[in-house]
Amino acid sequence: MNLFKKFFAKEKQVENKEEDQILEQTPIVEEEKPVEEVKSEEKQFEPNKIDWLINDSILTFLPRELFMHYWDSNTEKNLQDPSWQNQGIYFWDYNEPFERKSLPDFFENFEKKPFVFNKFPDYISLMSAKVIPWFGMPGGGDKLSLRYEDSSITLEEAHKLDIINYIEIIELNYENLSVLNDRDNYHFLINPNEVKFENQLFYLNGESISLAELYQKKKLFVISLK
Repeated sequence: MNLFKKFFAKEKQVENKEEDQILEQTPIVEEEKPVEEVKSEEKQFEPNKIDWLINDSILTFLPRELFMHYWDSNTEKNLQDPSWQNQGIYFWDYNEPFERKSLPDFFENFEKKPFVFNKFPDYISLMSAKVIPWFGMPGGGDKLSLRYEDSSITLEEAHKLDIINYIEIIELNYENLSVLNDRDNYHFLINPNEVKFENQLFYLNGESISLAELYQKKKLFVISLK
């Protein structure tokens, strides 16, 4: 099943209609405090003060869907081995519950590698299949993969072709809040299919919402590109 048009049309719509508008509305901070002063103040922050730091952040926005795949460096590469296939070929929506993937329990101990699409060449097809119940799991999730004609494209190949970008998700705490002022190395990631930007406001499920609330609901991530 070729989902390329359905999948990437959303990306182009966001980039053409929303991304420039969002970036233009990014607030500008006239003066950035020294790191030492910021760290000193962080120790005195109350929890709700993290919220206004998020809301006043100068980070730019990257509107992309977030995906992930499992990885265990001890698994030998074997295109015919289902265990390796579920690490090197298949991937998932980042928020897909584990039980819907019908994977063996030990996969929960593997590294989880989050990534976004950087570009999507015309010759690549995005494939999706519903997972059947297996390993005592109910299944029902969408297992995704990339194909060229009749051949699967491994995630390693996709990375080398610059089709995907791996990212690091930054969990904010009182020691790293300075990243919210580092727009050269960090971004806000939002899913354009869920979060809309209209009239200088963000909307989730049709209701306006702040960036801090989006972060709390895990609809906005602070990330760095690897």
